[in-house]
This record gives sequence, C-alpha cells and structure tokens, in this order.
Amino acid sequence: MERPLGGLVMVGGGATVAQADTRCDWGTVYINGNPGAEPGSWASGHSHRTGNHYVGAYANGLVDWYADNNGGDDGDTKDSDYGTRAC
Repeated sequence: MERPLGGLVMVGGGATVAQADTRCDWGTVYINGNPGAEPGSWASGHSHRTGNHYVGAYANGLVDWYADNNGGDDGDTKDSDYGTRAC
C-alpha cells in the first residue's frame, strides 16, 4: 500500500459515511490536468472510467477521499468530498 502524502496528514472535519469506491489501498494518479483547471499534479489515489479520486488526508486510520472534478465551462469544478473510510 502506497502512502506518499507529503504534508497531507491531518484529517479535516468529521468522518462521513463511506461512499462508492473509498478504499484502504491506492496508487498514484494525475489530477487537475484539464485546460482551465488548477495546475496538474500527482496524488495518491485511483482512477476510474468516470474520473479520478485522490487521498486528501490520512491520519489515525482514516482516509479522506476526494473527487477530482475537472469540467464545467472553465475546465474545472471544485473538487468534492468523496467519502471517508476507516482502515
């Protein structure tokens, strides 16, 4: 299991109900790469046919997942909370 999260080690807010494909293992994905989006970067996460999900925080056995919401008229939509899983 990879956990290269750099400074992202704090879990913000309360845990939410695990949704969709939150998991306790991940690889590396490229996020925010569409024209008009924030600068692209590599993140810990996984990719689906419908998009990427990335680990926003990992601490105390909780993994906070976020959806990389590239799209909209300007090429980017604010990324959203995807769910939290206790691992």
